Amino acid sequence: MIPKNVAGPALVHLTAVWFVGCALTAIGFEAVLFGLFTGGAAAGVAAAVCWAPFAVALLAALGFAARRLSPVTALRVGVWAWAVGVFGAGTAGVLIAVAVRLHVDGLRNGLVLCVSGGFCYALAAALLLPGARTRIAAVAAAAVFATGGAWTAWDAGRLPTLDTWIRANGVDRGLLRVGDPPPGYTLRVLGAGEDGFGADYERPGTTAMHLAVERTGHDATRRVDARGCPVPFGGTIRCTDDGGGRRLVTYEGAYERRELQVRLGGLVCTVTLYDRGPAPGAGLPAARRVLSTLRPATDAELAPLVRLPLRG
Repeated sequence: MIPKNVAGPALVHLTAVWFVGCALTAIGFEAVLFGLFTGGAAAGVAAAVCWAPFAVALLAALGFAARRLSPVTALRVGVWAWAVGVFGAGTAGVLIAVAVRLHVDGLRNGLVLCVSGGFCYALAAALLLPGARTRIAAVAAAAVFATGGAWTAWDAGRLPTLDTWIRANGVDRGLLRVGDPPPGYTLRVLGAGEDGFGADYERPGTTAMHLAVERTGHDATRRVDARGCPVPFGGTIRCTDDGGGRRLVTYEGAYERRELQVRLGGLVCTVTLYDRGPAPGAGLPAARRVLSTLRPATDAELAPLVRLPLRG
């Protein structure tokens, strides 16, 4: 156990190691990233090799300042051995923390990584303090830290529930509408957001039909005429009544396609067709079937959404 008269200096010592460890984590991480992006893997390894002596020297300065706390640092050689030991154990912990953060958030939160790295170096220094109880406490803290990291990685790997995904991404369930797949077609949900929902109807050997569900007037930049037909911009657009409340919009020019649209309770539901081959009208019956059978999508049909990223 650390004597009471040195407990305060030991706490200051570990705090200093934590602070330096945070800085070393940040500097080392940025150095390796810079090397990887400028010269590839070899440059990244070179940056890590150049960073290591600097890190050991900085830790050795802390070892010299805390020589009376641990017998290991009583001699000059012992100080350097202490610095190498703290560096090795702390860096191993940092690498584990990097792996966890990479799995959890793709290393977007650099502050959490730096704080975790500093904790790893402080734990390594605590293991070299005198007293069995001190070492047991350090091992226990390391176990708690490792358990927390493992749980965080496991939790991040779990798929959210559909309701959780919808709430996190601000999706209105009223947008999540699909039509029954025509014979030979399969439905594939693509994604959903605050203003729209998209899905494809696929059939082997043909180009997929795309269903888009949007709020009426959500795109204020889209110019339309008095009939609601899109205003041509660099091409020819023809609008015709398809019956049943549907409108057929044909785009001619460099990007030929057809859109079969219907308005439904404040929503605009559009099936886009790209079948401009020998039988350009072949896809219209299938598109009409999709729009005539529109209904709220089931949870089973929406299940692929939970594999998409949550909005951060």
